[in-house]
Amino acid sequence: MELRNNTLKFLVFGDLHYDEVTDGDRRIEEILANSGNRDLDFVVSLGDLCNPVRENHKVLERFKSLGVPFFSVIGNHETDNCTLSEILDFYSLKTPYYSVVCGEYKLIFLNTCYLRSAGKEEIFYKKNFKNENVTYPIVSAEEIRWLQEEMKDDKKCIIFSHHSFINDFPKRGVYNREEIRKLFADRRVLLCLNGHDHGDSYSFADGIPYVTVNSANYAWLGSRIASSKELMDKYSYLHGMVQYKQAMSAYVEIDDREIRITGMDTEYLSVTPDDIGLPDYMWNGVSIRPRISSHLIRL
Repeated sequence: MELRNNTLKFLVFGDLHYDEVTDGDRRIEEILANSGNRDLDFVVSLGDLCNPVRENHKVLERFKSLGVPFFSVIGNHETDNCTLSEILDFYSLKTPYYSVVCGEYKLIFLNTCYLRSAGKEEIFYKKNFKNENVTYPIVSAEEIRWLQEEMKDDKKCIIFSHHSFINDFPKRGVYNREEIRKLFADRRVLLCLNGHDHGDSYSFADGIPYVTVNSANYAWLGSRIASSKELMDKYSYLHGMVQYKQAMSAYVEIDDREIRITGMDTEYLSVTPDDIGLPDYMWNGVSIRPRISSHLIRL
């Protein structure tokens, strides 16, 4: 893919969960509108976009209407009802992890939807990660070998994944994240972006910025609500979702000098974390304020 003006420009969002809400089409249009008149090279979904079934090809077509490449990583909810081959077919992918060269940059799209059970690695399918004695999520040994080969050239790498490589909260971040981070630290990795946590987070490890991009749709507080009969009686209609008023996405620009991430702020649609007893607005190790933070990172 050719790069214009030596600056990488893209729109990124995560966790749309198109099928789980009643206003999925409106939220797609809001994400598209956020591209505005910006000069985009591509658009990225960080997973959990929609059920990867034939009737949802319309979702892909809407994003492709921007006239630039649309890339996606596999989220855990894409695997709820579909096999890996069905997911790959939906996204027109040959492999579940892949890379794209864009000028002096290499975009690396990882698949973190693997588990380890009885010493064997398996792909997520029908929530098998909830079985007993399972370690998840992981990056498979085969994928790690592939990643090592991909990072041997002199390209500047941007890493996209569904699960975080920095979140230490149980069952949220990639289980073998320290191994992966060491690999990143030895290479020219400029930025790591992930979804999944339905929150806003930014941190550094070994000089590499790790950004968790908030959900395009809602904060997930299902287990919090389910933990209290009072909350269940009052908020069961939310189905665990504390929705944002507006779909969120971020605009990213990368050049030789800096990384500029332009986020956005919105509001809750109705119920807030305060109502559910989370006055610190933290859940699963991330901030669940209705925001994608903006950042300026000097290189």
